[in-house]
Amino acid sequence: MKRTATVRLDRPITAAATLAKTAEDLGFDGVWVADHYFHRDATPALALMAAATERVTLGTAVVSPLLRHPALLASSTATLNEVSGGRFVLGLGAGGYEFASELAIRPRSPLGLTREAVEIVRGLQDGRAEVEGETFTTRGALRFAAGRSPIYLAGRGPKMLALAGEIADGVITHGLSRDHIRYVKDHVRSHPEGQASGPAQERVEGPAVVLMLDVQIDTNPEKARDALRPRCMAMAGGAYADELIEVYGLDPDDVGLLRQALRQQDRRPELVTDQMVDAFCLAGPPEHVAERLEEFAEAGVDEVILSVAGGEEDLIDLAKAVIR
Repeated sequence: MKRTATVRLDRPITAAATLAKTAEDLGFDGVWVADHYFHRDATPALALMAAATERVTLGTAVVSPLLRHPALLASSTATLNEVSGGRFVLGLGAGGYEFASELAIRPRSPLGLTREAVEIVRGLQDGRAEVEGETFTTRGALRFAAGRSPIYLAGRGPKMLALAGEIADGVITHGLSRDHIRYVKDHVRSHPEGQASGPAQERVEGPAVVLMLDVQIDTNPEKARDALRPRCMAMAGGAYADELIEVYGLDPDDVGLLRQALRQQDRRPELVTDQMVDAFCLAGPPEHVAERLEEFAEAGVDEVILSVAGGEEDLIDLAKAVIR
């Protein structure tokens, strides 16, 4: 199982590039960034990270085609692959909770626009895109050689997971219970033919299953959980299929209270229960984190994207716990 670190772009991108090099030196398999309009731009950051590193994969977890048109995504993906020597993975998602609340973007069909976005990126990578979609249209070609690169879709619900299995190389999802991992595999790997994009993404059982999670290492588990409550609020109280509540191992009443609070802009950390933290994050001493990662690998997870709150010191602590 690959162990990948995230670098937060709440710092200068030159510092992010230095941190990416640190992650590579520590033995991580990849370094990924989130693409948010309220942080620094992911594309130049990834270019600097590519120049600072030699081995690790680089990726977005995730970028939305509602902020970057799929034609632009095809160009930036090809450019980043050119800079990195083919190490870039495009992690793609329809958008987070802030799209509706902060940008007034309410897409009619996240499933449809995601399919269209992948079709355009793939078409341009292969030479030309001729897509007339409900959300996106592209008629044209890139004016430089691109070639295919891996595309991972962010997904939680059964339909998006199935779409990832049909058209993508992997799925990035949240949820750490064994039941949830089985749920994801059942839906994603129902389409083993998929769209694998190269030797590094060859698949026997379908697209890669990738868990994205926050980690807080502390010998005091309760202190670690408290630190994680704000960081998993949207994951626990977001708009996901109700059938997943039981799969995650959560109490429906607790989820309902948190969802209602978030709609009212109430972000009190105490609304996030211990169950919620443990459903989406790892909290506790290094040996606990290491044991859980081994459980994920045994359950068939292909990669984990691990996020810590701080900088180099926290990244080093994470590496000590997870790199074997």
